[in-house]
Amino acid sequence: MNKLFDFVALDIETTGFDFQNDEIIEIGAVKYKEGSASEQFSVFIKPEKEVPLFIKQLTHITDEQLAGGEKIRDALKSLRNFIGDKILVCHNASFDIGFLNVKLQDCDLPRISNRIFDTLEISKIYLPFVFNHKLGTVAKFFELNLENAHRAIYDAEVTGKILINLLKFIEENIPLKLNYHILEIARYIQPDTDLLFFLEKILEHQKKYAILSKSSPKIDPFRNNYIEHSVENPRELTIEEIFGTKGVFAEKFENYELREGQLQMAEAVLRNFESDEFLLAEAGTGVGKSFAYLIPAIIHTNKTQSRVVISTNTKNLQEQLFFKDLPTVKQCLNLPFKATLLKGRRNYICEKKWQESSLDFDKSFTPFEARHFIYLPVWKEFTKTGDISENTSFNLKFAGNTWKKLAAERHFCLGRKCAYFSRCSLMNVRQKAENSNLVIINHHLLLADMISDNSVLGEYEHLIIDEAHNLPHIAPAELGLSLGFNDFNNFFSQLFSVRGKYQSGILPNLKTAAVKSMIDDSRKKRLISLAEETINFIESEKNIFEEFFLNVGEEVEKKGKYGKLRVKREEDFPFLSKFLAEIIKFLEELSRLAVQIMNELSEIKSSHFFDYAVHTDNIDGVIKRIAEFYDGVTTLYNPDLQQNAYWLENFKTGNEKYPNGILNYAPLNINELMNELLYSKVKSIVFTSATVAIRGKFKYFASRMGLDLLENGKVRELIVPSPFDYQKQARVIVGGFLPDPKDKYFPSQSLKLIKKAIEISQVGTMVLFTSYKDLNYIYDELKEPFYHQEILLLCQGKGISRSALLSEFREHRESVLLGTNSFWEGIDVPGESLSLLILNKLPFMVPSEPIVEAYLEKLQAEGKDSFLHYMLPTALLRYRQGFGRLIRNKNDKGIVLVLDRRIATKFYGKYFIETVPAKTVIHETPIEIYDYLGKWFKGF
Repeated sequence: MNKLFDFVALDIETTGFDFQNDEIIEIGAVKYKEGSASEQFSVFIKPEKEVPLFIKQLTHITDEQLAGGEKIRDALKSLRNFIGDKILVCHNASFDIGFLNVKLQDCDLPRISNRIFDTLEISKIYLPFVFNHKLGTVAKFFELNLENAHRAIYDAEVTGKILINLLKFIEENIPLKLNYHILEIARYIQPDTDLLFFLEKILEHQKKYAILSKSSPKIDPFRNNYIEHSVENPRELTIEEIFGTKGVFAEKFENYELREGQLQMAEAVLRNFESDEFLLAEAGTGVGKSFAYLIPAIIHTNKTQSRVVISTNTKNLQEQLFFKDLPTVKQCLNLPFKATLLKGRRNYICEKKWQESSLDFDKSFTPFEARHFIYLPVWKEFTKTGDISENTSFNLKFAGNTWKKLAAERHFCLGRKCAYFSRCSLMNVRQKAENSNLVIINHHLLLADMISDNSVLGEYEHLIIDEAHNLPHIAPAELGLSLGFNDFNNFFSQLFSVRGKYQSGILPNLKTAAVKSMIDDSRKKRLISLAEETINFIESEKNIFEEFFLNVGEEVEKKGKYGKLRVKREEDFPFLSKFLAEIIKFLEELSRLAVQIMNELSEIKSSHFFDYAVHTDNIDGVIKRIAEFYDGVTTLYNPDLQQNAYWLENFKTGNEKYPNGILNYAPLNINELMNELLYSKVKSIVFTSATVAIRGKFKYFASRMGLDLLENGKVRELIVPSPFDYQKQARVIVGGFLPDPKDKYFPSQSLKLIKKAIEISQVGTMVLFTSYKDLNYIYDELKEPFYHQEILLLCQGKGISRSALLSEFREHRESVLLGTNSFWEGIDVPGESLSLLILNKLPFMVPSEPIVEAYLEKLQAEGKDSFLHYMLPTALLRYRQGFGRLIRNKNDKGIVLVLDRRIATKFYGKYFIETVPAKTVIHETPIEIYDYLGKWFKGF
């Protein structure tokens, strides 16, 4: 099949992404005939404007090469002659062809109208398991050499090879039936496209040579979510025998170094399990805390046959534990264990929904939704878990509506009654989790399980919460409620939807089943009539939801700040109570109709009604979902504003008429809820993080989490310091001479210091901000001078993903990265790529943030100093997290430069100084700082 097409592979290099204002600087094209390269076309184009430094560094194209380049019109004419009417192959064709067509039009030359195959699109359909679908990643998957990446001629050649390898991959791994399914989806999305032509030719080839095709795929691309470690002769070991200098780890790993802190923490965790206590354990960077709790967990579960649940905040740590750390433990430890990686219900595909939508996808999805649906068939064919997060082609941010129609959900799950139960991804992983010693989850699932009476995790005795410092911020939202137009609209779509001449959903399906049933005519008529009455009621009244959430969005737009608006007094928002009262009436009537339908069904013999259990369970799910909505809406109609934060929110959609408002409601105190829903149900908990204590005390965290309400002696504390020598490896220097951050001159003065510090240091630098406003100001002022100085400036929020920014930052050792909130933690950049960390301001919470503002008012009403009880502790923890980005191993060295003079001038400044392990030096002139930086980084 790899000789199926003759084509020209094409790539361009440009000075940016703007078709109108940026320029093409290189074009490369390679002709492929019968699967091999036969002829090349390569040309540099002389630009009219200066080429950005970043592009020069990316492409390695020199000014000399461009100076000798052709004029754009001549180059484009030559290209058109070279490609003729051949099929063109590009990686991200919409960019290459779009850019070329704009420039062709500018030069009064005909636009490209050839057939175009996009290897980006094709790879997303057929390779949903690669890390991403960049040219280099796909090339690496096919083991293709990409040494000269971002040069047009080399990228064009690799693009051609990728297509050839894709054809071979499809032939060897994708069954004809699966390809036919993909073809039908593509035809529904848009008939007569180049992708459709590509798929049709593949299918023709497969049909012609079906007898010769491979019987089974060669690939096994997805990982499992279950580890089973069986041991014939288990051997009990002490913590010392595992972590000690003569222990198992020392035997298994060369250059193993004993970490006293790791051993100390492991012993404390094991003791905690054995004594049924709660442990607050802070483990500094480099301690190795994940092994310090995984090993004791496995030892204890083997002794007691109990279960340990481990919860993390981030997906990165969750996957590190399961796919990296546990396999290492498995390799070293002669103890059996079973472990499961478990996520929330909506991460898993519903087999019933998949089968039904695959048969009638044109009834289930709009053509726009089907654009995302086409990335699912190959993933579904090979997945072992049904977890959509492993499908790198499917972007949940943009494909949310598509996924909602396929994801497992609580109220409409038939459980063991489902015809597809044996193939259910969710039930499969939950059964594994039930039988596992270790279950790895995230905080969101932990909290969701708490409020659903352990319906997900079942009973367990021991819990480890890593990244525990995030829990006080996550818990209120998870334990509260949020309602928007999509919540109701998606529910109504499940009940009833029309796609062209087709009706689908729970109620039309019920009508169809009633017509075909063997029940008596009078009952049949009543059932059909009730279903139609319910449909008509929804259709006639549901516009209230659109109107309401449109009003909510508009109210936020007019009166809110940063897309949020707090409800402090109900009388300030009369439209809320008006609409909510109407919605309550709507839900009461809808519930009455659903109950009537259920009553009719309950009078029917199951043998007289096809799929009787399915229909009764669906209506039961409808009743429960209505009740859930009713509880939420009545809570918002009668809010307790003393104990909860209530705020309106909107999100940008690009459509002013879209009902984009959201209602949010969250408890201000979670301590009693945590006691009631979690602490009273488990024997032991380990709370751990690198930053959970403040100045050596756990008082703030314990108070926020309700641990101070437990009996004396129940909670133990442990601080394990980092093994790094911060006095030698790091310094914190403070610009005590700068204006106060609230001063109007602070932005310009901080800019001068940032610029000069970077120019003097000439090392990898990260600048952390507390707001996008400050970040954008600094970026706008630095981009031009740094361009001329050939300093690579990277910035969050400029169309480049977080992971891509970090990748570039690590690769270019003297680059500068500007980041805000998400870069203050969870960023690991060891080595010289990060040697200077600049903190623009101390990381205090925004006091106008609705839930923060409400909590501050509550503290004040209780006679407490809200600054000392909340604003300062959260800032100190955040400051420690920011500081922690700098030193990631024992060889790192660097400086943290703080531009916030409040460390030197305010009473609380000493707390920031004391909360980090490195020496803090306050300077009173910029010259002192420049001199200090110059001496520190001399010889770097």
